[in-house]
Amino acid sequence: MAERNHRLIDGKVMKYLLPSIMMTMAMQLGNIVDTIFVGNLLGTQAMSAIRIALPIMTIEQIPGYGLGSGVAVCVGILLGKRDKKGASAVFSSVFWLTLFYGLLFTICAFFLSHPLAALLSGGSELTEMAGQYLFVWMLGAPIIGIGLYLVNFMGLESRPQLSSAYIIVSNVVNLVLDYIFLAYTPMGITGAALSTMIGYLVGLFVFIPYFTSKNRMLSLKFGWSFRPVLSALKAGAPTLIYMAMSFVESLLSNFIVLHLIGVDGVTIYTVCANVMLLTLMLTGGIIGVIPNLVGVLFGEKDYYGIRAVCVKVLKITGCVTVIVLALVLLLTREIARLFGIHDPQLLEHTVPALRCFMLCLPFYVWNKYLTSYYQCIAETRQASFITFMQYGAATVPATYLCIAAEIALGGAGFIAMGLAFPIAEGLTALASFIFRHIQHPGKNVFLLPAKNTGECLDLTIAADPAEASAIAKRIRAFAIEKGVGSVLANRMAVATEEMTQNVIAYGGKSSKWIDVCLNVEPDVLRLRIRDNGIPFDPTDYTFDDEDSYNINGIEVVRRLATNISYVRVIGLNNTVIEINTSEKGDIVDKNQ
Repeated sequence: MAERNHRLIDGKVMKYLLPSIMMTMAMQLGNIVDTIFVGNLLGTQAMSAIRIALPIMTIEQIPGYGLGSGVAVCVGILLGKRDKKGASAVFSSVFWLTLFYGLLFTICAFFLSHPLAALLSGGSELTEMAGQYLFVWMLGAPIIGIGLYLVNFMGLESRPQLSSAYIIVSNVVNLVLDYIFLAYTPMGITGAALSTMIGYLVGLFVFIPYFTSKNRMLSLKFGWSFRPVLSALKAGAPTLIYMAMSFVESLLSNFIVLHLIGVDGVTIYTVCANVMLLTLMLTGGIIGVIPNLVGVLFGEKDYYGIRAVCVKVLKITGCVTVIVLALVLLLTREIARLFGIHDPQLLEHTVPALRCFMLCLPFYVWNKYLTSYYQCIAETRQASFITFMQYGAATVPATYLCIAAEIALGGAGFIAMGLAFPIAEGLTALASFIFRHIQHPGKNVFLLPAKNTGECLDLTIAADPAEASAIAKRIRAFAIEKGVGSVLANRMAVATEEMTQNVIAYGGKSSKWIDVCLNVEPDVLRLRIRDNGIPFDPTDYTFDDEDSYNINGIEVVRRLATNISYVRVIGLNNTVIEINTSEKGDIVDKNQ
């Protein structure tokens, strides 16, 4: 028996790492593949047209990605609190809202896609191609929205493999059709958008096993109410602000670059932005582990687990960021050619601009981490402030001022465009540091209590019967030390031993470690037991004398406890046993 370790948490981080990266790929790879194929097969102007259409594509993804990530945080916290009904209500309400929102875009595609393209491109030669691309994207809005919405929840449902399958299927279909449509048909840029929509549509079929399963934590119900949507809006505020500011940033940055530098500037900006998206498929995917795990742990008030997840994620992200940045700086010319930049003069402008641009990566990754983390621990003001700075208050002014300054000094403006982004991200990181210290003076970056609520004993034991007996003694001694009467301390010790022995006996081969946490609060003793064994809900177990499972201990625990609750989330069994002390008056003053 030892003080709490993070073996179970580390295992979950590694389990969710690849699916999280794959989820990030779902949101980015389609656009990147389209850009690469379009740049090489249709020319750089067509590639710039995709960039021009980005603001509308961002608005289109608000429910699926923006609300979806907020709903996932909200649902994770509710599941951490054992409120399955509330979690399902939030999940269902925003699902139907996402579908309805997408259908509105489908209708608007027939009369708004080309006027919007003309507005975004300023009536330039990019208008026609941008309009064609937007038309297909707006038609497929329900497909995009529902797909992005569902991948947010597969981790919470302990089915991250479905997210991976969705990404793989969608992007393989997109990749194959991109080449066929662009190389062998006259569809042009319409084919690029169509291949993406077909890929997303085919990918949705991988979720059929989820909806037909009887073991889902979340149930999809018809109808919706405003209150769950409001909860999702609050939890997803940072992401929604990100999408709103991303719309503003892409709209204004495109306008600034197009009018100060011209179409070549938009082309180079497109390459820079897509290279950043490529790097974020790794770094952003790693950070994406946080919403899958931290929201649930925060709902359980497992602050030790939260710190363990964040430290692990930061270590992996830091290593990957250094490697990716080094590769981009070394292979800049080859990367530019990958996007169809073959004209020697344009290539000479692209290489230094891209290198300057990518210097923002360490700051950008840190800011993304903080945004994701603060959103999961309900520090929405912190997350929203960082997002506001990152995608508007810092980036847009920096872009204009840097380009204007270089042009005033006789330059072309390309290098200054690249330098604007590390300057903006650095200023955002500094501003968030100052804002945090103003809002929470004296606290570190985690903004968590030093200990769990109340008096807490947090331990990890191996799946060994001897350790189950030892921890029961430790639980009893700790409870008495904290002022709990001997009767209640004995009851909690017996409940601990019976439940941990049950986990050890019937948890299966995967159950090697058990986290046990006892909170001594004014009115309740709250024991949390977490293990990675086979799914088993003690609250649903019905005692049967002929049952081959000899788990009479659960009957004992039921008689001892005031309440037992269970949830299986992030692939772990989480059982909470409560003994109410306020009615029995068995908490004593340890100083008496």
